[in-house]
Amino acid sequence: MRIIFPIIASILSIGGGGVFAYFLFILLLSIDDGGFRIFIGPPKSETLLKLALILLPFVVAVYVLNKKQQHAIKKTIIVSFVASFVMSFILIPYQSAVFDFFRTPSKHVQSEIQSQVQHIIDEQHLPFVIDQKESEGRTDHEVIRTVVYMRKIQEGDIEKNEVKPFVNTTFETDVKLTFRGQAEDNYVTVVIDRGKEIYCTNESYCR
Repeated sequence: MRIIFPIIASILSIGGGGVFAYFLFILLLSIDDGGFRIFIGPPKSETLLKLALILLPFVVAVYVLNKKQQHAIKKTIIVSFVASFVMSFILIPYQSAVFDFFRTPSKHVQSEIQSQVQHIIDEQHLPFVIDQKESEGRTDHEVIRTVVYMRKIQEGDIEKNEVKPFVNTTFETDVKLTFRGQAEDNYVTVVIDRGKEIYCTNESYCR
């Protein structure tokens, strides 16, 4: 028990410090500063209550341990809680980037989708070339779907019959196809999800 109790106290303190930092971060973001609110979160009273409920058991535990002169365990709780709080507060701003990294389609998935698109281009003899670098960059920015960016290699605007073969294709993952003509203002974007729902910047291309 001498070893197990400090370990349990340390684990709980690390978790408590992280959760406390998370709710404090939400509270700070939701503060209305001169009429400009960075983040619309839950009511501040609710967040404050959660912060108090998280902190209360640790305060009570430290108080009781201090009374019983269990200074080693008391220090373990305080150090673990504070260290977890500080590290969590440092890492929380980067949390979104970490989540995006794991949500972004892998290079293998991107390659598979690009191969499928290239097959359609070759089979239908369509005047497009895939810009691989631009596709990867836009996929990283888009995060939630694979983007395939294509440039038209012939003069003239993008035609409906050049886009239609892609609209009628089923992909294994959510896909965004961007067709760019030679003129900078001539482009069409088609979003196709796995539920076969389709969105076009110009609906006439999807009908």
